[in-house]
Amino acid sequence: MEEVFIGRQAILDQQKKVYAYEILFRSGLKNAFDPNLDGNIATQSVMVGAMLDFGMKKLVSNRKAFINFTEQNLLNRAPKLLPPENVVVEILENVQPTPEILEAVQELKEFGYKIALDDFVLSPGYEPLIEMADVIKVDFRITTDPEERQKLREILPKHVRLLAEKIETEEEFRQAVEFGYVLFQGYFFCKPAVLHQKRLTSNALSRMRLVKEVNRQDVDFSSVTGVISSDTNLVHKLLTYINSAGIGLTNHVSNLKQATVLLGASGVRRWVTLISLQTFSEDKPPELFTLSLLRAKFCELIAQDLKRPGVTPDTGFLLGIFSLLDVLLSLPMDEVLKEVALADDLNAALLGEENDLRRLLDLVIAYEQGDWDKVISCCELLKLSPDRMKPTYDAVLEWYNIMQTLS
Repeated sequence: MEEVFIGRQAILDQQKKVYAYEILFRSGLKNAFDPNLDGNIATQSVMVGAMLDFGMKKLVSNRKAFINFTEQNLLNRAPKLLPPENVVVEILENVQPTPEILEAVQELKEFGYKIALDDFVLSPGYEPLIEMADVIKVDFRITTDPEERQKLREILPKHVRLLAEKIETEEEFRQAVEFGYVLFQGYFFCKPAVLHQKRLTSNALSRMRLVKEVNRQDVDFSSVTGVISSDTNLVHKLLTYINSAGIGLTNHVSNLKQATVLLGASGVRRWVTLISLQTFSEDKPPELFTLSLLRAKFCELIAQDLKRPGVTPDTGFLLGIFSLLDVLLSLPMDEVLKEVALADDLNAALLGEENDLRRLLDLVIAYEQGDWDKVISCCELLKLSPDRMKPTYDAVLEWYNIMQTLS
């Protein structure tokens, strides 16, 4: 058990703000290295290793961590290895409410742990667990009938908070809110709410124009400076950015042209992309902006290891950032890409066409989702060692935490 692989998925509230994270532990990746390893021991070892290697603060900040536990983990009182104020004990759907399990769960409740029931389907005999639960997760891919989804809120105890899981569309999210669900999990916030043409605001249009300018093959600094100079807010942000301690310049920069020249094409492109991303994400869940940054940095660092023609760290960063631009703008990706001047291979990857950049993006998304079997297959295609993924993602989280302190 030398390596730990970990993923996390946001759990949102009714305002689409992050309430907690589910920390994803899957046996697929470890089983590929040691198929004879007992699943219960593996889950417990991965849980403890992940908490020690990453740290709860780095993984979830000041929010709760939902963590899956098997029957054996519960009987062994494994959750007690983690602080009750940070953890929601998520009981897997295949755990039977035996007297021993009920005793273990009651003990955890007395120690202050919150309890969640995963992939809940109403079955006889589960009443004692339901009474002890704080959160019940209803999988909308399993419970597909709207009447059944609504009925669960009507018959389950009022103290239980319902979490709608695997929400994939804005319509499902709104339905869940209407039915009384208060927590939500899934990739609905990573998909465009609508697929028809929407008019961009003038602010978004100016940012799109800027993104287009800086992504031209030969960046024209005079054009870039012209676009920035027309927006006093942008001028202020650029000068603040380049004069910050993180840039490392010894002399104060006071004019726009000097700032763009000192940053260079790559630096200007990255700054413009981040500023534009903030604009596009203003009416979206905050976690989407976070996910964009984490994905961009992850792609960048993996690209460093790849050392392949056309897959540079700078291109990797742009790949990660632009991979969610359709979501941020609520437009189909092909419509978005008409507005920016990206390289052909980057365009192709974002549209789902097979190339090294697309394989890189698929790897990063698989890691985000905790799909370790796919992580292995993507690593094989890219000739990367899966062992590199955990330390690389650890570096991504550290970079993000530093970014937060500078913002």
